[in-house]
Amino acid sequence: MLQSYAPGMVWVRLRVLNTFLRVFFFLFLSLTAKSSFSVDGIRSVAKVKVAFLYAHTGANSLIENEMKKGAQIFKATHPEEVQKINLVFFDNKGSIENTLAELKKIKEQEFNYVIGLRRGEEAMAASQFAEENEMLFITPLATFSKVTLGKKNTFQIAANEVLLGAALARFAALDLKRNKILILSNNRSVFSQAFSESFEKGVKQFPAITMDRHYSNGYELSLESLQQKIGKFKPDLVFVSDEISNSAILAKYIHKIDPYLPFLTGDSFGNEKAIKLLLKDVPKMRLYFTSLWSNRKRNSENEKFITEYKKTFPKEIPSQEAGLTYDALYVLAQAIQKAGDNPSVDRVRYFLEHMSFTSTQGDLDFKSGPTHSPIKDVYIKVTKISKSKVVKTLRSKWKPIP
Repeated sequence: MLQSYAPGMVWVRLRVLNTFLRVFFFLFLSLTAKSSFSVDGIRSVAKVKVAFLYAHTGANSLIENEMKKGAQIFKATHPEEVQKINLVFFDNKGSIENTLAELKKIKEQEFNYVIGLRRGEEAMAASQFAEENEMLFITPLATFSKVTLGKKNTFQIAANEVLLGAALARFAALDLKRNKILILSNNRSVFSQAFSESFEKGVKQFPAITMDRHYSNGYELSLESLQQKIGKFKPDLVFVSDEISNSAILAKYIHKIDPYLPFLTGDSFGNEKAIKLLLKDVPKMRLYFTSLWSNRKRNSENEKFITEYKKTFPKEIPSQEAGLTYDALYVLAQAIQKAGDNPSVDRVRYFLEHMSFTSTQGDLDFKSGPTHSPIKDVYIKVTKISKSKVVKTLRSKWKPIP
């Protein structure tokens, strides 16, 4: 028998059904907004949030703003990878205190990935923060090996100070054929001390070379004592292990004492803009310095980066800061892509540790040595301020300092 309903009863049931459908549709939209499924039933993927931390302002801004250019070039040349990444910029103003303050903001905003920083002390602070908060940190430019030593969540793109020191020692002995080397070291900088030790260790393989040290602390340069030491020791080469600003003051002072004395230093002089600015009043100074990136590397990725850089910044020269930042972003993007949709930090770390990556400087991986630091070529340049050229490319095995 068919049941019949009064018109009022039908109306009530329709109201209940309508309410049920509206609640169901609201829940459905809430779920899709959280990247579960789209209206068409196709799974949508949330962008991976990546914090870019650098000194947009402050003492290091001249060099570190080149890092942002590297990020711009990466976004222009890799649109497919950029679709999966939400890159947000943070300014640490070039200090450890502000680095930690910005990292706290980054964590509060639920970022799990951080790229950036150039100076070793700031990178060490970020590395420790990443360990304590289960974040992944990739530094394009910090070369201090202790940044990654014993740290599961931190990766370096540049060659570290162990490689740089060993390469420079061989260059001083075998190419420059020097016999008396004065080492300028900052006893307030852990990186300067480690870099000096790495260089000394390499030089000791050549017993005919004698060495002496001059210490400064970054504030008191002890110039009178330095002049006395030069007069007594009579070096034929000066090795500088400090930051570019202090190094420039010391180098110019020594150049006035002996204008023919050459200098040897690390990657802090790798930015040619900074060299021209700080040393423009000593155009005849002969300076040999390491560079962590080379425009001579012939591969499609480097050519893509250089072409886009010149197109975007036609009056400027592609820099190592931009090139290695480009590489850092591309390495992370490749690991994220391999890890699949909405990956965990652990899964991305696994692929960072086990993959070989495409970069502007050739294939790159983190499989060698006791740290997440790659074995890479070290480029040594010589400059007379107006221009620079590569005079040697060296490659050394990674060996930890005991």
